[in-house]
Amino acid sequence: MKTDRFETFYDAVLAIVITILVLKIPQPLGPEWGAFFSNYLNFITYFIVFLSIINIWYGNHNLFQHIDNINNKSLISYGISIFLFSLFPYFASWLSLNMNSLVAETIFGLLILFANISNIISVIIIFGANRYSEKLQELHIKKSYFIIPIVIILIGFILSYTVFTPGIYIASIFSVLLSIIYNRKQGKETEETERFEALIDAIIAIIITIIVLEIPTAANGSLEGLLELKLEFLAYIISFIVCFNVWNFTYNLFAIVNKINYKSIWSICSALFFLSLIPYLTTYVAMNYHDFVPQCIYGINFMIINMCSIIATFQMKKIDKSNKFLQTAFQNYNNFVLNILFTFIFIVIGYLYYPPIIMLSCLFSILITWIFMIKKINLLKLI
Repeated sequence: MKTDRFETFYDAVLAIVITILVLKIPQPLGPEWGAFFSNYLNFITYFIVFLSIINIWYGNHNLFQHIDNINNKSLISYGISIFLFSLFPYFASWLSLNMNSLVAETIFGLLILFANISNIISVIIIFGANRYSEKLQELHIKKSYFIIPIVIILIGFILSYTVFTPGIYIASIFSVLLSIIYNRKQGKETEETERFEALIDAIIAIIITIIVLEIPTAANGSLEGLLELKLEFLAYIISFIVCFNVWNFTYNLFAIVNKINYKSIWSICSALFFLSLIPYLTTYVAMNYHDFVPQCIYGINFMIINMCSIIATFQMKKIDKSNKFLQTAFQNYNNFVLNILFTFIFIVIGYLYYPPIIMLSCLFSILITWIFMIKKINLLKLI
């Protein structure tokens, strides 16, 4: 069968897994820095799982660029992989709450181990079914790059069962990082951006929809009961615009981009990671709307998303210097810098006077940059 529909299904599952995991992170017990960072293990685990799944997607993306069809054996092996990926949100959250539990460590380690093994089996099956494909041989995949991460996880099991209970967790982190380094060596420039664009669209669409799930149901059917949730809806509206703005940026960027590479993909994925925290932070702000810390964290997250956008455009301009339209459209990074500076200034104002101005400043900065972008688009049409 053709790979197109399967790729869409596979990517959709991965997009859902890496976005719903944030819903498993418990809300802080108060609007203080200490309360927020008390969940640091949850954030680290979420980051590692996010990296792992994006890395697996990247390897799969490279592989499927070199084949046109997959057989039933490949479907079964990938089906097993998808099943294992779907368990990540549950067991990653469980481990974060029970880091010194040998049972939790073991099950999480087995999940990581079997996910790696199923991925290897899938690659072997595809190579076996396309053994005479010259396109596939161009990948030059080495067996050692698959085996070493598994060996590291097994070493983690030994550590957990002897001297250090979180050994499996630490080993899993190292195995993920090693796999990312391997894929970086395999990464090449490509002119095929459609699948990556579809992944971006899926992730942002899911983020937008799960934000609204965090709004509590009105206490009753009266207008007064609904108006009691006015802060929650205000926070949702602002977060919706933030997410839509990122989608609009990627849409306009890929409309003129001819090439992408490993660095540009990962810079955009970094922005998507911080964007995926928006549902969690929206709830945190709505519950503590007039407190500085939740508002400040939301503002910092917004600034980081803009920083990642700067890196992404820089990387794409770097690999596609002959694309005059791209070079002209993103001749400078004034829009992103303006967002960052604007938000930073209002974080200071929020600290001194009125904290809610921070979240509102994200909205204002987006509106201002849209005005500048419309003017720039009109100028480009005249070129």
